Amino acid sequence: MRLFISGATGNVGRLLVRAVLGEADLELAGGFCAEGAVDLAAFQGLAPCGVTGHDDLARGLDEAGPDAVVDFTSTRIVMDNLRLYAERGLDAVIGTTGFDEAMMAEAKALAASKGLRWVVIANYGLAINLVADFLERVRAHYPYVSIIDRHPARMANAPSGTALTLAEAASGEAGPVESRPVIDGVLGASREGCQILSQRLPYPGSYSEHEITLGRPDELIRITVQDFSSAVYVPGVLLALRGLPKIPKGTIVTSLSFFS
Repeated sequence: MRLFISGATGNVGRLLVRAVLGEADLELAGGFCAEGAVDLAAFQGLAPCGVTGHDDLARGLDEAGPDAVVDFTSTRIVMDNLRLYAERGLDAVIGTTGFDEAMMAEAKALAASKGLRWVVIANYGLAINLVADFLERVRAHYPYVSIIDRHPARMANAPSGTALTLAEAASGEAGPVESRPVIDGVLGASREGCQILSQRLPYPGSYSEHEITLGRPDELIRITVQDFSSAVYVPGVLLALRGLPKIPKGTIVTSLSFFS
């Protein structure tokens, strides 16, 4: 599979470049990055691989001729990117976060209109996906759900896409809360019957944490997932890439459990 990486010099993109160069069944075809024509391996201190990035996505795709694309870019540009992938008939694995309902609706329409196989998952980490599966199974028994997402202060969006994914997995009728907020927002936001609160503090590196509490009378379940680097996403991305042929054409997959 000839692979194009959009966001090839970003935190996850650099790790994916390393991973693809080490996989016999994957070939690095090109990449999109703000730095332009840099060797994608030499950029991060590896031996040059002879594949350079491009700061013009359309031209980069045309020159690379990939079979599929991985996108870890920005919420600001991801829809423009998806429109280009659709125009060129490219299957894609999308790790860019921040999709709202309108963006997802357009993405589904694009994939369907072109018969493409796309994967759009907010978090490719194994632990988060296993927790989401658990929430779907037990939510009917726990009317209280609270999700706290903790990220560095530079995090672009709040809540995180992962927190929204967890809320969707735990959707249901919320348990009653009688407290009257004295300060606006002190009880967080509500999504899918779940309480969501975001904390943004000067955590180092790519640290992220999601704490999920499920409650019913006389019992609580508390689950905490802590990620210390973006490396936790790479196995999930590779799993999705290799599973693209399993996806019916014109379909978007939104859960890593599809490939298990």
